[in-house]
Amino acid sequence: MTNQSVVVLARMNNNFILINQYRKPIDGYTIQLPGGGVNQDEPLEDAVRREFIEETGYRCGQVTFLGKLRPASWISNEVTYVYYTDDVIEYIGQALESHENIEVLNMSTNDLLKNIETGKIVDSELTYACLQCLLKGIININMKGLTS
Repeated sequence: MTNQSVVVLARMNNNFILINQYRKPIDGYTIQLPGGGVNQDEPLEDAVRREFIEETGYRCGQVTFLGKLRPASWISNEVTYVYYTDDVIEYIGQALESHENIEVLNMSTNDLLKNIETGKIVDSELTYACLQCLLKGIININMKGLTS
């Protein structure tokens, strides 16, 4: 059986809502997308909305499927389903699990892409989501610099 997870790249007021989460395997924090596991028989879109609320405290409406990836196929059969939303409705407060230590970040398109370029952001799911958004025209780059 394949393990499934979901993540979402969410934009609100020209900024992306990201998380800075402590990860025990690297004994440090990493900037990444909010997301997590999918419960048995849970629709993927419900799972991504649930995880977004839990980790960021924000509720979202419509989500758009960007694609799927295998973030670590050499050690896991996990498949991550990646979504995008700009339909952030309201802030209702985080509902973190006891093991989670998460700071919510707001980052502009320019800062996000510059942080990927410089290696400050190295998370595969976040970089994949940005690439898909670039390819689908959700994020635009012109010769004069980055734009959202």
